[in-house]
Amino acid sequence: MLDLRPLEGLRVLDLSQGIAGPHCGGLFAEYGARVVKIEPPGGDWMRPLGPGFDNGSAGFIYYNRGKESLALDLKAEGAIDVVLEFAAKSDVFIENNRPGVSERLGIGFDAIKARQPNIVYVSVSGLGQTGPQANRPLSDTVAQAHSGMMMVNRGRADIPAKIDTTIIDAITGLYAFQSASMALWGDPAKREARHIDVSLAQSAAAIQGPKVLEYGIIGGMPVKLNPPAGSYPTADGWLALTLVRESDWHAICRALKRVDLIDNPKYASFEKRSENIAELTALLDEILKAETTEEWAARLTAEGVLASPINDYGQWLAHPQTRGTEAAPVFPVATPGEGPVARTPGSANNKRLSPHLGEHSRELLSEAGIQPEKIEQLIAAGSVIVPT
Repeated sequence: MLDLRPLEGLRVLDLSQGIAGPHCGGLFAEYGARVVKIEPPGGDWMRPLGPGFDNGSAGFIYYNRGKESLALDLKAEGAIDVVLEFAAKSDVFIENNRPGVSERLGIGFDAIKARQPNIVYVSVSGLGQTGPQANRPLSDTVAQAHSGMMMVNRGRADIPAKIDTTIIDAITGLYAFQSASMALWGDPAKREARHIDVSLAQSAAAIQGPKVLEYGIIGGMPVKLNPPAGSYPTADGWLALTLVRESDWHAICRALKRVDLIDNPKYASFEKRSENIAELTALLDEILKAETTEEWAARLTAEGVLASPINDYGQWLAHPQTRGTEAAPVFPVATPGEGPVARTPGSANNKRLSPHLGEHSRELLSEAGIQPEKIEQLIAAGSVIVPT
């Protein structure tokens, strides 16, 4: 896989914290842009959230690889001037304050545009920059609830449930990167400043677009498209299977050695299987518990059925296909320490370290024109942090 860095020479100023905004900035860094991350003296709140290494949690490390860190108290004298100085030399500005906060600080879209007329200004928020509840806080979990995602993710217990990973945060960062990249497209001489509004709420809706559309068409919650697709216990674990054609149901029956089910009128179509799903699920549970996950997966796959063992992360990392595609190469991610880093699809540029808090503070402030004695005063006052 080629080590492509098409964004070399591009400059990004990233003031965001958490996951969504930093993911956007991290993708810019992955494709060659220089990304300066300005974080408060206490650090991005994601740094201590969960186990990790000496420079932060796994979440912080993953989404901030390849950036330079300037730890700066934005309320300190002259701090906003430093931000504006970097913004004037940047192509992209990323922030994820609540609507109105950046304006009050003096680093809103208009203030940055005045210093850099071609800026692509990315605002990442929970519910967007406008609307009656724009200032309401929103997290990944709340976005899943707000958008209807939990209502369709009900599982066997038929209880609305969250997807237990930060899927909305991650996809929001991806949408933000996509939107900013498109705003940069074309002749730079003809480009005007753009304010891009990307929210967790809209991102959560966008990845459920067909479900939302179906709800509007039928006037109710979407039906399951492919019963009896789902997860099933086996003799030693769990198995996932799905189907997209009626012929797939016949293949499942052959793999289970229950061809009698093919002609059962209660299971003769997607609609009929949906009507009798509780009974059919109980029947499949009983059948699949008789053999191991691998045995069933091999038999179903041989019949052309879409099926897989339900792996944990360790099983996925050890899988020959994961290893064969270098999907999560292991390399140093901190000092000391190494770990598997899931590769961004299509990219080979993931082998970069995330910065320690304030690791580049001195060099970056000097680059901004701050005199050495002033830098040391700011450090002594706690307005700027450098590694000890």
